[in-house]
Amino acid sequence: MKEFIKNKTVTYNLMSFTGFKALVMFALLTEGPKSYNEIADYMEQHPYLREKISIDTMRVYINSLKRIGCEIKRTKGEDKISRYSITAHPFELSATQEQLKILTTAYKNITKNISIEEILYLDNFFEKIGKYIKNPDFTNGICANSILKGINKSLLQNLSDCCNKKLQIVMKYNSPKSGIKNVEILTDKIEIANNKIYLYGINNEYKEYTGFLINRIIGIDKILINKTLEDKAKSFTVTYKLKSKTYEPEENEKLTEKNDDFKIIQVTTKNKFLLTQKLLSYGPLCTIIEPEEYKTEFINLLKDIKAGYYCD
Repeated sequence: MKEFIKNKTVTYNLMSFTGFKALVMFALLTEGPKSYNEIADYMEQHPYLREKISIDTMRVYINSLKRIGCEIKRTKGEDKISRYSITAHPFELSATQEQLKILTTAYKNITKNISIEEILYLDNFFEKIGKYIKNPDFTNGICANSILKGINKSLLQNLSDCCNKKLQIVMKYNSPKSGIKNVEILTDKIEIANNKIYLYGINNEYKEYTGFLINRIIGIDKILINKTLEDKAKSFTVTYKLKSKTYEPEENEKLTEKNDDFKIIQVTTKNKFLLTQKLLSYGPLCTIIEPEEYKTEFINLLKDIKAGYYCD
C-alpha cells in the first residue's frame, strides 16, 4: 500500500496473482462463453500475468467461482468444444418495484430542471447501470418515462454541439405541413417546452427566430463554414394574466400585480413560438392583456384550433 501511495502505479509486488487470475476469469466468463484455449491464450498475453494456465488450474478457478455463488454454464457448439460462461453471480444489483417507482418519479422531476446535455448524461448513465440490475423493469421504466424516448441521442448531441458553437447548418426536417425538406438554420439553443424538445435558431426561409421539434429532425446534411444568417430577431413584450397562487415568474418575466386569485406578468422574449406554446398550455387560466396585435393573433389561433375539432 505504501508503495502504491508513493508511486501511484501497480507493480508485481502489489498483486495477488491468485486473486487477480480469479478476477480475470470472472470478467472473461461474464462477457460470454469461453473455451479453455481462449482463456489460456488470454492469460498468456495479459501484460501482468504472461503465463498459460493448465486446464486443471482453470477448473480450480471455475469451482472457486461456483463456491462464491456464480452460476456457470457449460455448453458445446458445432465444433464440439466445451465453453464456459457465467449466467448469474452474487454481485448483480437488484431493485424492488417500490424502489423503481421512487427512482422513476425522481427521474421525472430531475429532468424538468436540467439542461439537455445533463439529460443525455443521465440517460446514458441509467442505460449503463441497467445492464447490471437484475430487474428488467428498471431500464423499461426509465425508458418509458424518458423525455428522450424515440429521439436519436447521437443526433441530439450533435445538434447540441452545433448550438454551443452557434453554427449555421442545413438539416433534413419532416415538416407536418410540407413533408421532408431541407432547412437552413443558424442554431442557437435546445430547450424543453410542454415536455417536448425543440431546436431554436434563425430560419433562413423566414429570416426569423423559429423552433423545430427535435423528433422531426432526420439529420444534419451539412455544416456551413461561412455564416450568412444573423440573429437579428427583435424582442417583444407581452403582458398576461394568470390565475395561479403558486406560479413563480421565470428569468425573463416580471410580476407587475398580484392578489389571492391571479397574477399579472410581463414577459420579454424574441421567441414568439415558444411563448405562444407556453401560454396555450395554461388553457383558460391565462388571458393575454397586451399588446393588442399579439392578443388578436392569439385569439385567431384559438379559433383555428377550435375549428379543427368541428371539421369533417
